[in-house]
Amino acid sequence: MSAVLNELATNENARGQPGEGQSKTTTQLFSYPEPCSVKGRVLADLLHGDKLTHMDVWERHGSSRASHHVLVLRKAGWTVITEEIESPTSDGRIARIALYSLPFDTIKAAGEIGQRYSAESRTERGAP
Repeated sequence: MSAVLNELATNENARGQPGEGQSKTTTQLFSYPEPCSVKGRVLADLLHGDKLTHMDVWERHGSSRASHHVLVLRKAGWTVITEEIESPTSDGRIARIALYSLPFDTIKAAGEIGQRYSAESRTERGAP
């Protein structure tokens, strides 16, 4: 488990008493996937302020399922924005594709933990 996720770990049960119980990857506002997973790496890019298309996720993380990773992040509490943009195709047509990003307020709300999570994940894969 990553250093950031270890810090997020709690030992409280459902009644808030010491002991086992809560997810090791949840803060009060957000749930974080493992940083080395594709979902974790997509989240790290979004927390870094990157805007991602399907092709970006394919080229950076080797996954052709960008929309699935975004759906899972949304279910975990992340407010991922989808903007439709036009993109040229190899045969000259113009296609409308999704461009994913996090609103500035969400990045700000993730705070230092989110930035450390992003940095850890991006460092592991050698991203700038």
